[in-house]
Amino acid sequence: MTTALPCLDEDLHCETAGAKATALARLAAAGLPVPAGVVVPAGHPEEQLATAASEILARCPAPYGLIARSSATTEDGPDASFAGLFTSRIAPAEPTALLEAVRAVRASAHHPTVSAYGQAMGVTRLPRMAVLVQAALRPACSGVLAADVTDARCTRWRIEAVRGLAEPLVSGNITGEIHTGRPGHNATVLPARQEIIQLPAAAAESTMPPGEWLDLGAVLRAKLQTSAAGVLHLYTPAALADRPILSGEARRRLLDTAAQAAAVLGLERVDVEWVIGKDGRLHLVQARPLTAPLTDPAAPRTPADDDGRVLHGIAAAPGAGTGTAVHAFDDTGIAGQVLVCDALGPEAVPALLTGPAAVVATTGGELSHTAIITRELGIPCVTNVTDARTAITSGTTVEVDGGAGTVRPALAVPAQRTAPTARPLTATAVLVRTLEHPVPAEGRAATLLWHAEHTPATAPAGMGGDGPYPVGVLVPGDLTALVTVPPGYGPIRLPGLGTLLWPQDAPPPPTEIAVLGPGGQVLHRRTVTR
Repeated sequence: MTTALPCLDEDLHCETAGAKATALARLAAAGLPVPAGVVVPAGHPEEQLATAASEILARCPAPYGLIARSSATTEDGPDASFAGLFTSRIAPAEPTALLEAVRAVRASAHHPTVSAYGQAMGVTRLPRMAVLVQAALRPACSGVLAADVTDARCTRWRIEAVRGLAEPLVSGNITGEIHTGRPGHNATVLPARQEIIQLPAAAAESTMPPGEWLDLGAVLRAKLQTSAAGVLHLYTPAALADRPILSGEARRRLLDTAAQAAAVLGLERVDVEWVIGKDGRLHLVQARPLTAPLTDPAAPRTPADDDGRVLHGIAAAPGAGTGTAVHAFDDTGIAGQVLVCDALGPEAVPALLTGPAAVVATTGGELSHTAIITRELGIPCVTNVTDARTAITSGTTVEVDGGAGTVRPALAVPAQRTAPTARPLTATAVLVRTLEHPVPAEGRAATLLWHAEHTPATAPAGMGGDGPYPVGVLVPGDLTALVTVPPGYGPIRLPGLGTLLWPQDAPPPPTEIAVLGPGGQVLHRRTVTR
C-alpha cells in the first residue's frame, strides 16, 4: 500500500524530506513566495519510484518540464553547504524521464566526493536523500543573494543575477551581474555581458533545430543555439544586451523577502536562490544558512613597480597563499600549490581537500559553488580572472590574495609556508572511520571512531582509556535511541553532532575534533560543547 507523497504546503521534517524541502515548507507556511513542490521522501522504496513519478505528473502541471532537486538530510547546514555536490536535473514532463532524474538525484548521495567533503567538514552521518520535484519555472532572470541580516533588514549583502536559469551562474561557468550593498553606502552594480540564455523547454520546443527563432515576449525573439536535456540555449537578443538584468525595484523586493526568509528560519546570515518570472513575480527556490561570511574586500596592494603584472579578479575567499601554479589535478593532490582552473565541479573536491595554497578561477563570482566550497575549506580564492590560464603558466610561482582579488608573481614560496604551521593535536580528538594499527604518533589527545548508521555501536576492542590515548565512539545525529551503550562507556551529548560514547575510566574528552587528510594535514577543526 502506498501513501500520497508529501508536498511543500505540509509540515515537513528534515529526516524524511531533507533540509532543502523542509526549509522551503517553513517559508511557504509563513506566506513567502515558494513554488509548489512534491517530495519523494528519503528511503522511499525503489520499487515504488515509478508510481511516485506518475503521481507527481498528475499533481504538477509542468508546461516547461520538471526539475528534480536534491534535498539531503545533511545539506544546507550551518557549517557545511554541500554546494554543488548533489545532483539536480531538469526533465520533460514524462514518466521515464522523470524517473531517471529522480534516480540520478538519489544516486548522487553515494558519490565518494560527498563522503570525503562531509568528513572534512565534520559531518559524520551519511546523507539520506529526499528529492524535491517542482514544475520548472521560465525565468526572466534568476540568481543568488547572500546577506547579513540585522533587525529584519539585509545590512551587508551581495546579489548575482543572470537572465534565464541560474545554473551557469551557480556552477561558476559565467559571471553574472553583481549588486552589492553595506551600511552607509549606496548600492553598487557591476554589469555583466551574457552571451547565452538558458531556459527550460516546452515540449514542442525541445525538438526545434539550431537557428530557429523563439518568442520570448510580445516583441522579443531569440535565436536558438542548441538544446539538450530539456534546456534551450539561446543567443541573447541584441535588445537586451545593454539593459540591466535586475531592476532597482526588483532588488528591493528581493532584499525584503530575503530578510523575511532569514527571520522565519532564524538566521543571521542567509543564502537565497531566487527566480523572477516573465510576469515579474518573485519566487524563492532555496534558502539556507550562509556557511562562511562574504569576503570583505581588502585594498589591493599594488607596488609601484608591478608594471602591469598583477592580475585582478573577484575576491571570492579571503586569505593569502603562495605556491607553484598547476593547471590540472590528479589523485596525488595539489597540496601547497595554486590551482589555476575554470569552474570547478564535484570532481575537484578531493583535490581541494589535500590543502592547495590557493585557487584562481577564470570565471564565476563570489556566490558560485567554487567560491562557497573554498571559503568553507579556508582556501584563498580569486574568481573571474579571465586570462588566468594564459597569463599564469604552469610551474611559475604566484601569490594569491583572496581578500583583494589579486594574483601577482612571486620569487619563491616563503619558507614559513613550505611547512605545516598548524597547531599541535595535544588537545584534539581525531575523527576516523576505522582504527589504525599501529596507532599514529602525531600527538593526538584522543581518537573518535565514527559510528556507521544501521550498525551496532561497539567498544573498540582493547582500547577504551587504557591505550596510548582514549578512544571514543561518535554516534551522529539522533541515532542514540537505537544504540546500546557498550560496557565501560558513558554517553555525552554533543549539540549539533550527536552523542559521544566515552570510556568511563578516561579523563574528560577534548573540546576540539579534527579530521586529518591522507598526509596527516588537518582538513577541518571544530570546537564542540558538552
